[in-house]
Amino acid sequence: MVIKNNARALILDLLFAQPDATISTRQFALAGQLFGINENSVRVALTRLSSDSLIESAGRGIYRLSQGAIEISEPVANRVQGVKSTRQWAGSYLAIHTAILKRTDRTALKRRERTLRLNGFRELQPDLYIRPDNLAEDFESTRQHLMNTGLDTRATMFIVEHFDADSHQKIPSLWDEKALNDRYKKTSQHIQSWLSLADQLELEVAARESLLIGRQAIPLMMTDPLLPEPFIDLTLQQQFFSDVQKLDQKGHQLWQQLYNQAK
Repeated sequence: MVIKNNARALILDLLFAQPDATISTRQFALAGQLFGINENSVRVALTRLSSDSLIESAGRGIYRLSQGAIEISEPVANRVQGVKSTRQWAGSYLAIHTAILKRTDRTALKRRERTLRLNGFRELQPDLYIRPDNLAEDFESTRQHLMNTGLDTRATMFIVEHFDADSHQKIPSLWDEKALNDRYKKTSQHIQSWLSLADQLELEVAARESLLIGRQAIPLMMTDPLLPEPFIDLTLQQQFFSDVQKLDQKGHQLWQQLYNQAK
């Protein structure tokens, strides 16, 4: 994935990387220079993003993400809250039954399926979605989170302790274990390789590359299904989380140095 070479995408990338931060017009312009974007394009993009209610003023010439932008972006909302924690899996599943909900409302259907997918649920049979019950938050908190992000309140949520033999055999195939493990391993290797060389790069180059790599890696962490073993390799998953967080910290450090240098 490559960052789009336009001011709007760059501004959102910088703000999504630090959802609780404020960034000045001058800092956005400085970032634009690293990506070949002129200052006028940055100012026009800021005006339009403000008109679209995706960013808001935090002072003269200073901007931050709007609450609306955070709410409509699941990875960003998760980033503000922090990566969800998990607990030891005891073998039960969270299940959601949606047969009562209409499928003719395509907007509601798309939003519902998106929040279920991003929260690790997969469809075992028509209108029945499940995931391992290993999230640290309690049942009601999980349900409320799903309702807040797109699940209709009429959907039925419950816990399943046992499945019939045929369903039990099918369940592991709902998630692509190999793809997830490969993603963990490859992303970690990429980040580790870059971190080992980052301090040898010019500041502008390092800051630019941290944003490009983070734009790929951080959303993967924030939308990870958080499965337990045996659905994934837990060691690879934990290393992946650790490496992405190290990249995130390094990126913040580099961009702050760049901003301070330009003062």
